[in-house]
Amino acid sequence: MESMNRMHEHFEGDASEMPMASRCAAAAESAIQEHPLAMTLAMFGVGLGLGVVVGSALAEPMGIRRQPTAENLGRKILDSIAEYLPASVQKQLHS
Repeated sequence: MESMNRMHEHFEGDASEMPMASRCAAAAESAIQEHPLAMTLAMFGVGLGLGVVVGSALAEPMGIRRQPTAENLGRKILDSIAEYLPASVQKQLHS
């Protein structure tokens, strides 16, 4: 609460003189100086969240990638098991 009071006092007198970007930059700088660890963790979280969102948007859907892989794995397992089964059962596996 104390930091909000200081920010309010800082901008109270010359709010009309400073552009909005300058006021925001000054407020961010003040918050960083007062709470460096909290701000670092917050920015890490924001960056991680944005990275997950962008990565999800750029990646292929999971269902499309996993289906051929699962089919190939199933086929390999059946082929390796078929070597140990009688011929009549092998015909059923490959049909």
